[in-house]
Amino acid sequence: MTLEPEQISLLLNNKGCEHALYLSYICENLRQFGDYSLVTNRLTTYPQTIEELLNVLLNEVYSVINNQSLVDAFFKLLLISNVGLLESDIVNILQHFMNKTINENNQIVVNRMTWSTLQRQMKTFLDTTWMDGHQLVIYRHAVLEQILRKRCLKENTDEIRSIHSFMADFYLKHSTIKDFSSRRVPYHYEEAHMYKELVAYLRSSESRGISRIDRQAYLRRRRCTKIIPNIDNPFNQRAYLCHICAMQFKLGPFTMAKSSCLICSNMIIGGNMTQTNAFKREARLCQKHGSIGYPNSIQCVVCKSLQPKPTGTATKITDPVPLNICFDCWCAGGAAPRCCGFELD
Repeated sequence: MTLEPEQISLLLNNKGCEHALYLSYICENLRQFGDYSLVTNRLTTYPQTIEELLNVLLNEVYSVINNQSLVDAFFKLLLISNVGLLESDIVNILQHFMNKTINENNQIVVNRMTWSTLQRQMKTFLDTTWMDGHQLVIYRHAVLEQILRKRCLKENTDEIRSIHSFMADFYLKHSTIKDFSSRRVPYHYEEAHMYKELVAYLRSSESRGISRIDRQAYLRRRRCTKIIPNIDNPFNQRAYLCHICAMQFKLGPFTMAKSSCLICSNMIIGGNMTQTNAFKREARLCQKHGSIGYPNSIQCVVCKSLQPKPTGTATKITDPVPLNICFDCWCAGGAAPRCCGFELD
């Protein structure tokens, strides 16, 4: 569409057009405008700030699409996603989100036609990007995201956490691209404050796709901050696994528990050997995360079963296994005697 001189003059006289972002939104909106004869009148209706313009355009979208809850759902999911939504997942995720509290007999149908209609009306606001070889739908600009956060989420903490919980569950059970979705689960668990689920997931085989750095960061953020005394007593307990948990992949998806760091789950070189080495430190617990019967009894850090504390030098196959943390986690914790338990509340 080519503008007439009068129309160009109207456009350039708008103070908002001093900014490239403002001008790009207007050009995209005019490109989709259906009636050329009304373009002149249309140009006179545009406000002079980007925030006001976006609110006007959003109001038009809500008026055209006769399903406000669907528009809200899409915007909320896109906001909560943080990195964008997989285009291949959008229909599926909208279907599950719209019907999460509806019984099977009254399900709302969301299909490709629904998404096509929605996408056509919201094209002005959306863009695409690529991550790890997968196409994602994102917002065109951060200004729009800020406006929609105020408009759709309204700083409602309970709703925000609820949507994060939904996203984690969706990525675990319904996403079409598992390698991407498995890496998004920890973020949503953390934002939903589902810390027990976060730690359990990061210790499971489902989390194999998560990078070592990300795994360390998530788990270290949950570490107890309590500084404990240097003497072995109820306030500074050695961390143990029962012999059953020690023979399984209970601390992480890659290494046996005997050689895993209790915090980040990475393998410790020589971690299952009795002698000390520079790559490991004893994993210690404060009274809150340890056993109330210590030192007479210890509690397995995974299954929480109580065990008698090993005595003597000869080890038996049924003895609990003392745990360690890696040198990196020891340094990250301030290189101080600090509890290695997790705060899951």
